[in-house]
Amino acid sequence: QCFTFDRVLGPAAAQEAEQELLARVQSTLASVGQGYSVALLLQGRETEAPRFVPQLLQVLFEEALSLHHSDHVLSTLSLVQISSSGRIQDLLSPGVEDLSVLDVAPLGLVVEHASEVEVSDGRAASELYLQAAGAEGRDCPLLQVLAGEAVGEKVEGSLPWIVSWLLEGNNYSGLLIRLDPQGSCLRLLQAALIGASGRRMQMKEVRPTWWDSVAEARARRANLKTLRLNLFGDTLTDSGLSQLGRALRELQVIKAWSQCPRRQTPKGARAEAVGFSEPQAPNVTLQLLLAQARRQRLREQHQIWIQEELKHLKQEEVAGEHVKDLVTEEETCEERQRWHQELRVLRLQVEALQAERDIAEEDLAAFYDLYVQATRAQTCHILQVFRAWQRLREEHAMTTEHHHRSLLAGVLQDTIDLASQNQELQVQNQQLQQGAV
Repeated sequence: QCFTFDRVLGPAAAQEAEQELLARVQSTLASVGQGYSVALLLQGRETEAPRFVPQLLQVLFEEALSLHHSDHVLSTLSLVQISSSGRIQDLLSPGVEDLSVLDVAPLGLVVEHASEVEVSDGRAASELYLQAAGAEGRDCPLLQVLAGEAVGEKVEGSLPWIVSWLLEGNNYSGLLIRLDPQGSCLRLLQAALIGASGRRMQMKEVRPTWWDSVAEARARRANLKTLRLNLFGDTLTDSGLSQLGRALRELQVIKAWSQCPRRQTPKGARAEAVGFSEPQAPNVTLQLLLAQARRQRLREQHQIWIQEELKHLKQEEVAGEHVKDLVTEEETCEERQRWHQELRVLRLQVEALQAERDIAEEDLAAFYDLYVQATRAQTCHILQVFRAWQRLREEHAMTTEHHHRSLLAGVLQDTIDLASQNQELQVQNQQLQQGAV
């Protein structure tokens, strides 16, 4: 069997392969800021530290943000982990599991109820990923999908189905496969290579995701109305109920995406006028997680610097002992040299502590701003609820007053009618009495 690939690298060139893949997809990642989707799949690196994803996030943010000339760009990040058993976990919200993945047109793959956190740049996104990424469940059935031997590939939401969708969906795809002939089935490897070669030759048209949220929501509400009418007219069936449930879920996804201020309506799309909008309360918990990750990375970097300096000083001390065996030096010179070495280490430690203190002060100021924003958003929400309650109360009072006025008018009219009838009866009674006399 003959295969054609861009390049084949040996096991010692793993980092070279990653850097080459980053260089190849750099221009493609820039298209993310224009509405395109990009999928990169890696196979064979599950047991190693995830160093490629942080580099990928750095390149993604650099390329995507370079297209926006405005400084006011809101970038968010979601992190979900999908195990081979199909369990989907939200890494930004510990304890949130059993999420679902839907194929919602025109958005593509969407994880329902996944948390999002605002990130300033690629470095912040990388730190958040390294803090939140789990060490288990990173195995990917890419070889089985390429070979056409994946179990559950047709089941929506399963990991093989997701991998297959990323290979064939409306996105640019890139593969980096590390093969281990000794630890894998040769037949599976051959079938996967045949499948990868075939997919490499396939041509697909990738389109940007521009959509009108208002029109999408209106169309899905009309579809829901049709499904309800069909259910009322016919006998209830499992397929009809499942279609109705799926339509409701997709409508919730569309509403959630359209209500977020970060997703702007493209130029030329129609948008309905919106009244007073409630400011979004920042997610302080996720921002705290991001700050903790940044400080942890800074402490680790400082520890590495200090350890390297101590190692360097130890090497100098060993070299000085060898020289001391050959040349006799004065004791004061040795004490002065040792004092300078300790002073250099202490200076490095003080600089590290000062840098950590500065970062902590910046985080404290940032958290103060976040709490102010959250308080303002909560106050605005309470005011909106109070105004809505006051408006309903006034409407209820007006309705009640109108009802009471109507009742009072009816009672008065009945009283007038009864008085008229009473007068008529009195006149008739007098006439009868006069006739009797």
